[in-house]
Amino acid sequence: GLMINKYNMFAFRAFGGIVIPYGNSDQIPFEVKYFTGGANGIRAWPIRTLGPGSFKANPNDFPNQTGDIKLEANAEYRFTMIGDFEGAFFVDMGNIWSIKDNRPGTEFKVNEFYKQIALGTGFGLRYDFSYVILRVDFGIRLHDPGLDPGQRWIPVSHLLTKNNRSEER
Repeated sequence: GLMINKYNMFAFRAFGGIVIPYGNSDQIPFEVKYFTGGANGIRAWPIRTLGPGSFKANPNDFPNQTGDIKLEANAEYRFTMIGDFEGAFFVDMGNIWSIKDNRPGTEFKVNEFYKQIALGTGFGLRYDFSYVILRVDFGIRLHDPGLDPGQRWIPVSHLLTKNNRSEER
């Protein structure tokens, strides 16, 4: 992070990874696959509901989207509010992809992946107990790769609709 003063700082995080089966296996074990969304991913999506790629799962299905490739980054501006209460504005971006998958839009393609990057922003509250930080974040979607092309950027007039916000974490 970049400390501005004792009350303000910028924090950055980036992650990139790929898992490839080897030996006589052609699939990655489930527990090794990547997922995103949720409190430690892209916060505008509930955990395991984003991706892979532009795939949009049935909303009635159990959320369990996984992939073989993950790209993710975020930036936060953190500031002291009152006492041990802190606030943060954040921007998250990224997605997961598959190497081999028969579902449309799930595979990583060099000429397509950048169009499938999810973008979310929001505000968070933190309380510092010195040994652990209690955190609550509220995220909204700005770019949803699960929507049809041409409708992926969420217009300002729709930013706070029910289907465009994440649940509390």
